[in-house]
Amino acid sequence: MYNEKCNIEVITVGGDIIVYGLNLQSSGLPINFDSLGMMWDKYTEDMKNNTPNRADKETEYAVCLNKVPDYIVGVEVTEIQEAEAGFKSFKIPAGKYVKVEFNGENHEDLVDAKLMTRQKEAKKWAKNEKIKLSNEFTVEAYPKQTVELEHPEMYCLFPIL
Repeated sequence: MYNEKCNIEVITVGGDIIVYGLNLQSSGLPINFDSLGMMWDKYTEDMKNNTPNRADKETEYAVCLNKVPDYIVGVEVTEIQEAEAGFKSFKIPAGKYVKVEFNGENHEDLVDAKLMTRQKEAKKWAKNEKIKLSNEFTVEAYPKQTVELEHPEMYCLFPIL
């Protein structure tokens, strides 16, 4: 039976997280919301597994760069590396973040319906708590152990100014 979960809190990311993966700007796809899911379809297991200097095999990331705009789907690496064509590195800096952790009835519900709703709720929560968020980027994290559950779970991070 599905029990909806949602937890919003302030956390501290103790060290930089460097994400390396495919980026929307160089993908050839239109720069719009519909292309985000297609980016994940293009990001194959072979690409993930053969990423040089890969640090964490258990979590995949999407970084939404709001000012460029761009969307990077990738994995954590140990150092920023020279990007191959179509790839990009982004450093998620250590610091304080609003974290919203949530689940969905299935993967489609998680990334379609719940993702946007929970992001809005986290921003509203931060505003009510008088926490100012940076609009530079947003992080989506997909931990393998929770994404593969019957009712998958993920979390998002919003940098605090």
